[in-house]
Amino acid sequence: MRISMLTLRRNVVIACVAATILGATAYAAEPAQAPEDPAVAAATLEKQAADLRALADRHDSMGRMHKANAGSSKMNHDSVVKHCDTIARELRAAAKESDALASEYRKEAGK
Repeated sequence: MRISMLTLRRNVVIACVAATILGATAYAAEPAQAPEDPAVAAATLEKQAADLRALADRHDSMGRMHKANAGSSKMNHDSVVKHCDTIARELRAAAKESDALASEYRKEAGK
């Protein structure tokens, strides 16, 4: 069975979007309320940062795969690599922000 370049590209984009959404929905499902215990908030943010880094690592892996021209020779691997690099960079920035906020909650918990 031969897969067209458009179908393959669409499948890669869908996989990247699904991975991003699945990573984000775990936190979107939680109610938006201020936690009473700063230590709990810090732990939640630290877990979120770790999850974001893991998702970024998956995008790095996909990017490396496409840098090696995995898949169809007709596919524009450069655009997928650029996409994966951008998503990974943004996820790592979000993880860094979660770490910074967790640090503030840890300080509050130590008072």
